[in-house]
Amino acid sequence: MSGAAGHREGSIRLRNGRALAYAEWGDPDGWPVLACHGSPSSRLERHVPDGETYRRWGVRLVVPDRPGFGRSDPQPGRRVLDWPDDVDELLSHLGVDRFAVLSLSGGAAYALACAHVFGERVRAVGVLGGAPPPDVPWPWPQWVPGRVRDAVHRPGVAAAFLQPVFAPIALRPALIPRYLQLRLNATDRRLLGRPDVRQVLSETFTEGLRQGSSSLAQDRALLFRPWGFPLSSVRQRVHLWHGTQDWLVPVALGQVLSAMLPNCSAHWFAGEGHFLVFDHAEEVHAALRE
Repeated sequence: MSGAAGHREGSIRLRNGRALAYAEWGDPDGWPVLACHGSPSSRLERHVPDGETYRRWGVRLVVPDRPGFGRSDPQPGRRVLDWPDDVDELLSHLGVDRFAVLSLSGGAAYALACAHVFGERVRAVGVLGGAPPPDVPWPWPQWVPGRVRDAVHRPGVAAAFLQPVFAPIALRPALIPRYLQLRLNATDRRLLGRPDVRQVLSETFTEGLRQGSSSLAQDRALLFRPWGFPLSSVRQRVHLWHGTQDWLVPVALGQVLSAMLPNCSAHWFAGEGHFLVFDHAEEVHAALRE
């Protein structure tokens, strides 16, 4: 493990033999926040330039690589509800009992699964730019062919369909932030134009895709089938932050998700986009401590 700039890394061997890699940022004695990274992303995902900022906030940010991302071994045939088992072993290794959960984008399903499984151990949940499970009809754009809508609800078929789609970005993942900067709204373009934000995203995308695109395809496919638990079972306070000009996960999906959660505080940011957390990280972590 390294301790530079409040950043520590490690790996554990799970009971089933798989390796699970993780990073920690901030204060080792601070309030634990388990981060469920986006898709694609990795244990290097954080929303401030370095871990010293988290240390000043009294936060211990723990970010594991999901199976097949970064340095974690793949897990063929996995489900969303398998993730809390990995998390439980990691938290036992780290000596963490109660904690908050935070997710960005495609990590929402995994954060909410942890809240469902761990119950009172999870004090609060944060969802940044997340979408709901397909338990309700998604507002698909009319241009998406019906056969594609059908395919994504069958994870094996969907993963096979998505892998060649994602293969090109796995070749040069460091360029993903520049690509996003060209196609997102003005606020996201401004954020992605900041060298510190672009560096963080380039690092985490590159690390996340070090094993190629197959795990990304599997991860995305799982989000389009029922997650295996009702959102009504998530009784903890869920803070949801969503930009009204999020062009990656439209705000309509965030509104559906907030309506499905029994104890949700929704924060809508007018004119902001998918990466708003880079401007609001301190208030996000303050809310998770309330």
